[in-house]
Amino acid sequence: METAMRRNRLIFGAAVLLLGVLLLVENLGFLDFLGVSIWQLLWPVAMVALGVWHLVGATRPRPQYQTQDLTVPLEAAEAATVRFDFGAGELRIEGGAPQEAVLTGTFESGVEHEIQRQGQVDVRLQSPKHTWWWPWDFRPGDRRRWHVRPNETLPLNLVVRTGASDCRLALEDWNVKELRIESGAASVSATLPARACLTRVRGSGGAASLSLRIPAGVAARIAAQGGLSSVSVDRGRFPRQGSVYVSPNYDTAANKVDIKLDVGVGSISIH
Repeated sequence: METAMRRNRLIFGAAVLLLGVLLLVENLGFLDFLGVSIWQLLWPVAMVALGVWHLVGATRPRPQYQTQDLTVPLEAAEAATVRFDFGAGELRIEGGAPQEAVLTGTFESGVEHEIQRQGQVDVRLQSPKHTWWWPWDFRPGDRRRWHVRPNETLPLNLVVRTGASDCRLALEDWNVKELRIESGAASVSATLPARACLTRVRGSGGAASLSLRIPAGVAARIAAQGGLSSVSVDRGRFPRQGSVYVSPNYDTAANKVDIKLDVGVGSISIH
């Protein structure tokens, strides 16, 4: 993850540097002979760059992704934190692992994983990096697929960090204590736990679409906001009280979720 962040910062820094050089060239008058400003050139150049990206991506040999199976044994763990660092593609978190495992999974593009055991088990699953120079290790048409099945009865904290991806989380039968979603240009759909007593959900994103389904009989307290996002909440179940939406029986409910979401551009749907 840190390597990816450094690479993305280099790409962003190079883009800012290039823009600065072009503005400097214009201010010095070197583009006067063209009779146009840098802003008139910027969008056509960006479109050309996008077209080149698609053409080069289409002509480069496709990476031969290999499917990898992974099982993390439970051993003596009584709780677990599972972190997903997933780039572009399809992520499915559903089903259930055997009772003797923290999780099992099938990873179409392979997976890099780290496991730490200190009282509870901490598992980190990360998309492998196939190239270092191609922006975000993603090309038009690339689709990577992960299908992960955690242990349904084990108390779990889930952290999902994802880029341009399609994520589906079926958590209704799980004992999830905390779900944290950090997404870029992603579509995330999750069914929340029905019998986990209290589940905390925290979500943030850029151009993201977040859809949460709360099972019948589960109370909720919802704080959702976004700069340019649309927010849709089932007010029949979760009436608005000031800046939040709260079930009438939230304080006394046996099973409930506490939700806080902040999305820049996109949509939030909770029902």
